[in-house]
Amino acid sequence: MNTDIKQAMHVEAGKSFGTAEANENERRWNDDKIDRKNQDPTNHYDKTRMKLNFEIGSDGKVHPLGYQEKPLEVRLQERLDELGWKPFKADSKIQPNCCAKFVFGGNHDRTLEMAFGNQSVNLEKGADNSHLQRYEGIENWAKDVYDWCANRYGKENIVGFQVHLDESSPHIHALIVPVGVRPKSGRECVMWSAKFGKDRYEYGRILKDMHTSLYEDVGSKYGLERGDSIDGRNVQHLHKRDYIRKLTKEAKQAEKAVKGLQSMMRNLESRIFSYRLQLEEAEKELASGKITLDRYEAQKADIQKLIAEYQTKLEDKTDKLHVKEQELERLTADATKARSVVQPFRNHKVDFTTPQITEKVRLFGTDKWVERQNQHIAKQFTEIVRKIESLYRNDAARQVEAAQRNVLADYGELYQLRRENKSLSDTNESLESELNTLLEQLAVPSVRNLIFAVADALIGGQPVPIASGGGGSISDLRWDGRRPDEEEEAYRRRCLMFAIGAVKKLNEKKSYRRR
Repeated sequence: MNTDIKQAMHVEAGKSFGTAEANENERRWNDDKIDRKNQDPTNHYDKTRMKLNFEIGSDGKVHPLGYQEKPLEVRLQERLDELGWKPFKADSKIQPNCCAKFVFGGNHDRTLEMAFGNQSVNLEKGADNSHLQRYEGIENWAKDVYDWCANRYGKENIVGFQVHLDESSPHIHALIVPVGVRPKSGRECVMWSAKFGKDRYEYGRILKDMHTSLYEDVGSKYGLERGDSIDGRNVQHLHKRDYIRKLTKEAKQAEKAVKGLQSMMRNLESRIFSYRLQLEEAEKELASGKITLDRYEAQKADIQKLIAEYQTKLEDKTDKLHVKEQELERLTADATKARSVVQPFRNHKVDFTTPQITEKVRLFGTDKWVERQNQHIAKQFTEIVRKIESLYRNDAARQVEAAQRNVLADYGELYQLRRENKSLSDTNESLESELNTLLEQLAVPSVRNLIFAVADALIGGQPVPIASGGGGSISDLRWDGRRPDEEEEAYRRRCLMFAIGAVKKLNEKKSYRRR
């Protein structure tokens, strides 16, 4: 049984929100679109459960999913226009954040229980779950999460709040506009920093507070423990192999820190032991009359001060060592869990009626009566066992499918690494060829002087009037000059590389004309 029953919350900064993303949240799809989406092995959209999806409207009540006439992206743009939000230039690579994309969820088994109670849910692709009914628990949880968002960001800034029950685990998508007040004008405007901090450190602190607040106001009511926060901004979702590498690297760093702290502690203990020996030696000298009492007291005070300082440092290192050891243990456990494709079987709740004797004992024909009752009980028991067996067989099939996907991911990564290796090899060969050409050209004094003359002229922004004897000219070659955002050193390198290529082409033209 999975005992890690935690709430989950993910927030992502959005610089835009397109139609495709809006259609997915509101399920504005036809059957062909759903079938195409399900061709991706990571997707699992159950057509028979889509009717159970819903959303919380601005009135805080439950409504059918997609009940609003205006699409989600249109409603977002209207709210941004109300706040006077304008993006940067269309061709700018840097754009401001205009919305926050939230995903709320929790432990797989717990959220399924809130959504469907004890009803049997078949999570295989193509399964028929049309018999399912939505339970009130998931609606109450969604309303409480909506209220939490409204209290924190303002009801008017919640553009969309969709609840999906047609995927592997029930979850919520919330699209929220972060709003702040300008200090000088006092006017409301779109302001990411007002709600999520000015830097990654402030964001990390705010995120921790969000997890705690969500647990206290919502999660604790539904048996969901506080989720784990991720410090820092621009957090990326990693593929499984990249995640394992990240954990392994962090575990090695933690192990190195543990060894370093242990070494420092041994050094401090050695220093403390040495000073205590000095103190004992001073006591012996005082007893033998080699030093006076005043000198002994002075030495004693100095040594005890040093011992106290090193003892404080030792205690500090001990605390840090304890924290690092716990971190190492957690990282090792996480890496081990991530490497395993096998997950704990779900603790299924099976509805059944306890086998009972339904007839009274007869005065005559007792043996036949007992046989008949045994057959009846055996039939009921067999039905219960087969029902349980079917549930766990489906779980086993899911484990096999996960293992197969894991193998396919490994093959995919292998092919990608091969492609990257080939690309790097080709690049290396090209660079090696250019280097050999450069060395050959620099070996000829006249060519070397011409290259540097052209490069110096380009760097200085001067025209290149050096012409070849055959009528061609380097100045005929296209040169776009220095780019607006180009650093001085990068520009010099580009001028030199251009000069090398230009002189090479010039020499090729000369050799061709000689033929």
